[in-house]
Formats: sequence, structure tokens, C-alpha cells
Amino acid sequence: MDTPVTTAPVKKEKVIKGITCPACNGELDLKEGMKTFNCKYCGTLLAVKGESGPAKYFVPKTVKKDDAVNRTFAWLEKGISKAKGLKANSKIDEAFLVYIPYWRVRADVVGWVFGQERKTRTVNNRTEVYYVDVERKIQQSFDRTFPACDVAELGVKQVNLTGDELLPVDFESLQQDGMMFNIVSSEKEVSEFAKGDFASYARASANVDRVTFEHYDLVRDDLNIVYYPLWVVRYVFQNRTYQAVVDGQDGTICYGKAPGNNLFRAVMGILGVGAGMYLATLFGAFSIAGESGKGALAAYVVALVLGIFNIKWGYKKFRYGGEIEEGTGIVEEREVKNVKSSSNEGMAIVKDVAASVAIGSVMDAVFRQMRR
Repeated sequence: MDTPVTTAPVKKEKVIKGITCPACNGELDLKEGMKTFNCKYCGTLLAVKGESGPAKYFVPKTVKKDDAVNRTFAWLEKGISKAKGLKANSKIDEAFLVYIPYWRVRADVVGWVFGQERKTRTVNNRTEVYYVDVERKIQQSFDRTFPACDVAELGVKQVNLTGDELLPVDFESLQQDGMMFNIVSSEKEVSEFAKGDFASYARASANVDRVTFEHYDLVRDDLNIVYYPLWVVRYVFQNRTYQAVVDGQDGTICYGKAPGNNLFRAVMGILGVGAGMYLATLFGAFSIAGESGKGALAAYVVALVLGIFNIKWGYKKFRYGGEIEEGTGIVEEREVKNVKSSSNEGMAIVKDVAASVAIGSVMDAVFRQMRR
């Protein structure tokens, strides 16, 4: 007989008696720790929830303090966007372990999206835009983590639990090992937020440009708390304190903030804006060369669009390059935008392009008048 593999000390299983099935009223025996089970009489799938709320687990740490510090120094010397001499001139201020509670939400999203999909066609050498009615069925599985406390200071808004060992929480042992944060959000709040977050991803995957009706449901949802180990490493550079957060399980940088390289940001800003302005003003070259017709107009539009994006990229590199933020735990706002906000952003870009085209047309007329 094979010996079962356990991840915790073997204890005698407790059995709860006197529970009846809500479907057939059959008497059931429930083993402690079970989340879901099937009625042995009618086969109905039942979910178990106690008075203590969702199940709580923790991920054991495998990275030690010295290793976390070394990984921080290794991160400081990577990339040319960080300040020159950052690793050599930085001094560790403190390093400590924290256990942050995260909600783990697993669920399948099913539903329907009705609307219209944008398409193009060529008629008489002209490109036309038209819309066709579509209906898309949604069925996707999600496994996401959301912070159960305020993580604004740490910046780690998500953790990766793939392949991690999950053990039942022993609060006394964890408190002796590191600092534990308290849970401040409720199960109802995170369930509603997760449903909206999952629905936004599912909606985006449907590729419907104009949504007229949508409905989503979460099925087979499972929600629990996982305490995750993170090493907080604070360092001083040029009399200013920064910090990096190292994953206590796999050693990756979950969140790191570092001073930026001013020379790099200045060069990127100048190159980006310069290249953008060059592309945005190519209509002048076409006008001087006497180019006209649909080919010239298409070239105007392409150059203007590329110019606008280059200008915006160069500005962002210069404006936000003073401090560098990197890490696997960073969640960009664009990831959770809904279709409406994405459409508004798209309309803003279209307006910029349209305005640029109008300016280009005016300048084209001016150049042509000057040649006469």
C-alpha cells in the first residue's frame, strides 16, 4: 500500500455529523477542511462555508534575507535607464520579511456579448468602413490575485501562485517569521470587483467594437486568502531612500523603484519628439515635390500618425523617466480598462489625427500657392 504524500503534519481527520443535503434531505458526514463535495445519495454538488469565512493558506518562503539583498543589487545594475553608478553607490538601509494577504479568485466567466464589429471594404478604389451585427459567446477561466490590504507603499498588486505550495495558515509561526498585514477588504467587495475585472477581460476578447447588450455570470467560483512572503529591501542613494520588493518564493523583483538616468531620459525625449516632429511635417516635403492625389494623402496620414505616437512616446520618457518602476507585481491601468474607456481613447487619437490632417491640408494649399 502506497503512503500518501502530505505537506503538513498528519492529524486525525475530524468528521462533522448531522448535516443534511438541501436537495434530498439525506444525512451527510463531512470531513473537516472540505470545500466542495457531492451528496452520496443524489449526487448534488455542494459547497461548504464555515463561520470563519474563506479558507486561509500561506506560501512558505524559500529565499533568505542575504539572497534577497543580492537580488536587489543585481536588479540595480540592469538597464541603462537607471542612474549611473546606482549599484556601486547604494547602501542597504534595512531588509525585512512581510506576509501580505491576497485574495485568490478562481472562476469561469460565461455569457454573451451582442453588438457590431468594424470591417472595411474597397469599392471603386475607395476604402469604406462598415459594421456587421455579431453575437459572441464568452467562456473563459480566470485565476487572479487581488490584495486584501493596502499595498500602496509596497506597490505589489498581484502575485503569481502558479506551482506554489499552499499550506494551511499557522498564524503563530508566521508572526514569528515576519510581519503580517491584516485583511481590510471583505469577501463581497472582492467578489464584485473580480466579477467586473473578469468581465472586462472577457469583453475585450470578444472583439466587439460597438456593444449593445452583454451579460456575464461567474460559475464554479472559488475564493480564498493566501498570505504571500515578500522581502522589503530599502536602500539609500544620494541621500534619498528607495525600496525594492523581492518575491520570497522565487526571488524575482515584484516591485522596484530606482532613480532614473537623466542623460538617458533627455536623449530619449529629444529623439522621440524630434523624430515625431519630422514625421508630422513630411507633408511639406510632399508639397514642395509637387506630389498630389490619393497616394500623397495616404502618405500624409501615415506620417502624421507615426509622428504623433513618437512625440507622445518621447514626452513620456522624459516626463516620467526621473524614477524607474519595474516588477512582476505591477498592474498597469490599461489592463483593466473597459471597452468604453478604450473607445474614448481611440476617439481622442482619431481627433488628433483628423486635426493634424486638416492642418496638413491647409499647409499643402499654402505651399502650392507659393509655387505659383
